[in-house]
Amino acid sequence: MKRIGEILWLGRALRASGWNWRGGLTGGLKRSLMSGGLCAFGMIALSLLGTPLTWASDAKVQVTAEAEPQAIEPSGTVVLNVIVTSDRSVAIEPPTLPPMSDFEVIGNFQSSETRATLVQTPTGPQFQSVQRSVFSFQLSPKRIGALSIFPVEVVVDGKAYRTKALTVRVAQGAGQAARPRPQPNLGMDEEGEDLFDQLLKRGLRQLPQGGTRTLPTNPNEAFFIQVETDKTEAYVGEQITVSFYLYTTGIIRELDTLRYPSLKGFWKEDIEIATQLNFQQEVIDGVAYKKALLASYALFPIKEGTSTIDSYQVRCSVIPGADPFGGLGMGRQLQLTKSSLPVKVQVKALPTEGRPADFTGAVGEFQVTARMDEKNPIAHQPFPVKIRFEGRGNAKMIELPALQLPEGLELYDTRNEAKFFNWGTSFKEFTLFIIPRRDGDFELPPFAASIFDPKTKSFVRRSTEAMRFRVQASQGAQSQRESFQKNASAAPSAPRGPRLPEPVLVYEAWAPSAVPMGALGLSGFALLCLAGLGLHGVRLFGKWGRPTLQARLKQRLKALDKVSAQGEAAVVGVQAVNAMAFTLGEIVGDYSETREVARLIQSLPPSLKQSHGEELHRLLTEFEAMAFAPSEALGELARAEARRERVVALKKALQRVVELSGSGERSI
Repeated sequence: MKRIGEILWLGRALRASGWNWRGGLTGGLKRSLMSGGLCAFGMIALSLLGTPLTWASDAKVQVTAEAEPQAIEPSGTVVLNVIVTSDRSVAIEPPTLPPMSDFEVIGNFQSSETRATLVQTPTGPQFQSVQRSVFSFQLSPKRIGALSIFPVEVVVDGKAYRTKALTVRVAQGAGQAARPRPQPNLGMDEEGEDLFDQLLKRGLRQLPQGGTRTLPTNPNEAFFIQVETDKTEAYVGEQITVSFYLYTTGIIRELDTLRYPSLKGFWKEDIEIATQLNFQQEVIDGVAYKKALLASYALFPIKEGTSTIDSYQVRCSVIPGADPFGGLGMGRQLQLTKSSLPVKVQVKALPTEGRPADFTGAVGEFQVTARMDEKNPIAHQPFPVKIRFEGRGNAKMIELPALQLPEGLELYDTRNEAKFFNWGTSFKEFTLFIIPRRDGDFELPPFAASIFDPKTKSFVRRSTEAMRFRVQASQGAQSQRESFQKNASAAPSAPRGPRLPEPVLVYEAWAPSAVPMGALGLSGFALLCLAGLGLHGVRLFGKWGRPTLQARLKQRLKALDKVSAQGEAAVVGVQAVNAMAFTLGEIVGDYSETREVARLIQSLPPSLKQSHGEELHRLLTEFEAMAFAPSEALGELARAEARRERVVALKKALQRVVELSGSGERSI
């Protein structure tokens, strides 16, 4: 802003020394236009604008793909993540998967987030945002070998991006290195309080009714693998929690996981994969065992029928028969392999009777809350409303139905974020960016989603409360009201006179260019400035005389076309609003430093206001949003094609208004 103030000061100084913004040049300054006066102006402008210019560029987009894990068992699954990152809001079309001859797609979901970080730049600290969208696909292999996932295509802002090809190795015994190997904890006397707290959080201390738990049948076994599930009968999409434990009466010296369960037929979320063995004591039929968690998962059946939770297999080096006083025992070290017993789960189809039309497949016990972080929304400025579903189940399946907002409120964009917690619950949060088109009192209707509750075996509707709030008028609207009240009783406006340069609506700091500006480069840049100023002076004040409104409008629209082709939304918005302020101000005779475009539209002759007033108001609202709204709230206007369409509409509207007003050939 300091630099802008210096430029405005320069304009005032030139006007005081002989420059007339409407009448051109007075005698002395006009005679020296092509000599010392122009050189002085060029050098002063060069000193003020010495920071090299960097033109706005398109969004920086990166599209990548990764497969997790990269090596699996033949009965396992792999998750293909297609990740799109950009430095601003972009329009992303769903990925186009290549032909999947080696895999079967058994599930998919999407998540997105926007992060802002404060970074230090040569012009001071600035916020830089990164938008990240992840499209995940769960794949099941059809054969053994090195299977290829060919490039995935994603269209971002109308441009196609392709990921690199990936390879997944499918073989017996593959993929074990991808899992962290539990390491034995030699401190066998620890009480395991942390594990106890974790078990309480997961609700696995006491097995729920309908679950299963395998128990040791031979107390002389050196160790065995137990499997626990909280249920053996579930609906499609209902959460099942399964955990695998190691039980021993001896001392575990070494443990090697030979096979993790593939869990085919389930969508799987990791709750906890042990990286070391934390033992606690448990007595079964009078025998004291030490028990340690190996892995815990949240499973969601994909289709009805019978699905199997297959075995977890480990190989252990164990010293059996430790004495009850904490000694290492007298037995020799054994190396044994054990597996958990498979568990069958009966999966029931969701009922069709009473199923709501907006049901999207969410099954579980969820609560919903809503909040507005912005306590005092302002008209024509976006504000976020957050709706959060959280509970036991797969919240990633929850979707909001189409929103019916009251008149005066518009939905600009929607973001969502989903996460599964390691204590067995999940959440999904929707962020709605809403723009009020007027001030006053509003009421947001309740936000709701249909969910199947497996406890009640019925469909339920989780809904928020209606939210009442008041929108304050924007500063522009307040100024407009005050101006109308003042003009209602004021005398006719004073005749037009000299005026200052047009205001800059938005200032954005320029980033330094990567091109060094040495003495030679600086001199060249100065010469270009002087040459350009000279040509511009000849055109404006030479044989052509003073330009007409039509000619000045043509120059502005040409500049608007240029930034529309290569600029970002904020630059296009500022240029467009400036063009409207200039053109309408000339038509209605408003030459003040700060022109309120909405007031200028109201001041147009009745015939022009009737024919073009509504269209100009709409375009003004959209271009102001481009100029001032955060990128994530732009919605359709974030697309370059949509911005170009608005620019074409504005050009036609302004040219038509100038033509109908009869001011086009007037010199200015």
